[in-house]
Formats: sequence, C-alpha cells, structure tokens
Amino acid sequence: MEERKKKSTLEHLRMRYPIDIPTLARQAGVGTITVYHALLHKPIYRESAEKILAALSQHTGLPLPFDQVDIVTWDDYLFLWIVRASRETNPHDTEAHLLDEYQFVYARDKHHAALLAGPWLAQKSHLTHHSFTPCPEGFLIGDIAIPGHLTKGTP
Repeated sequence: MEERKKKSTLEHLRMRYPIDIPTLARQAGVGTITVYHALLHKPIYRESAEKILAALSQHTGLPLPFDQVDIVTWDDYLFLWIVRASRETNPHDTEAHLLDEYQFVYARDKHHAALLAGPWLAQKSHLTHHSFTPCPEGFLIGDIAIPGHLTKGTP
C-alpha cells in the first residue's frame, strides 16, 4: 500500500519562510482576512486558495500545487438547503402557505439539493411548486441550533 505524503499547511510554510500576510494578500489579489482564514484552517473559496498558492509560490520560489498544501475550502462542505413544496394558489388565497411542507437537506449546490429531496418531493405530488433556499448560516428552532454547513464525510 502506498503511504500518503502529509500535506504542508500555510502555517508550516510561514514558519519556514518569512511571509508578510498583508503583502501576500495584496500579491494574491485577496483580502487579508482570507489569508488569515486559510492560516487558521477556516474555509475559503478554492479560487482564493489557488491565488494565495500562486503568490506564495512566487514568493518562495517553490512550486506549491493545491494538492500538496492543506487549505480548507468551501468545496469540503455541504450546506443547509431549505426545500419548500407548495400548491398552486390564486392571489386571493391568503392562507395557502399554511399547507406548505418543508424538508432540510445538506448539499453542495441547488442541483444536489434537488436530487437529495427528490424522493421526498415524489411523495408530495399534490404540492407542485418547489423552491430551494440555501441557508449557510443555519438557524434556531427554539433552543435547537441547526448548523448551516457540515464537513463532507460527517455522519
């Protein structure tokens, strides 16, 4: 079995090479907070991660491909989507929304949410209108917190 090579982190690279965070952010064309998030293993957009690595590669003179540096991206997460099924209504029906039904799924995007909600929606054939709303910040129901995102692979 092939042994996996451990990825470097930005913090490891920062300890080996003098890196000024604001300068790196400016060279990468991203906000300083984005670089700090990457250093702290908080998720950032993949495009930003690639820009940071390109600027860091230029700074250190080392090739730093994405697959060799451990940067957490939003691609590593599933986001909460609220799926709403409702019936066709007329403008004068002010209580139609009381019959709406909701389902929550964690998905990569709207298409993925629709696939995951498909079996549930199939059971709601009388509710012909479907909407998908991302809720990455999560929400509270009473004292129960519903997280807005999960790391892929979380049960």
